[in-house]
Amino acid sequence: MFDAVKEAGFSTERPVSKLLYDSEAMRVVVFGLLPGQEIPPHTAASRVVLHVVQGKGAFLTGSGEQPAENGAFVVTEPDEPHGLKATEKTVLLAVIAPRP
Repeated sequence: MFDAVKEAGFSTERPVSKLLYDSEAMRVVVFGLLPGQEIPPHTAASRVVLHVVQGKGAFLTGSGEQPAENGAFVVTEPDEPHGLKATEKTVLLAVIAPRP
């Protein structure tokens, strides 16, 4: 079992990522972001679920900016841009399937 909040790390320099699970079927990554930090929109050849475990900000997707707060998640399709801008200290869980 994993606790995303306990696993998340933070740095004043940049968002911090940590690989929690990796298989051919999926990859699970936790991100720690401080206010003002951003994971710029990028694409992957897989579906991606971005889930805000704790914090607040905005999802950055092909559909534009969408509010992101505790418990919110978005699902992006293959090759659809996805990212997150944090306005509070944020823990973000990303599930990428299948693993790229």
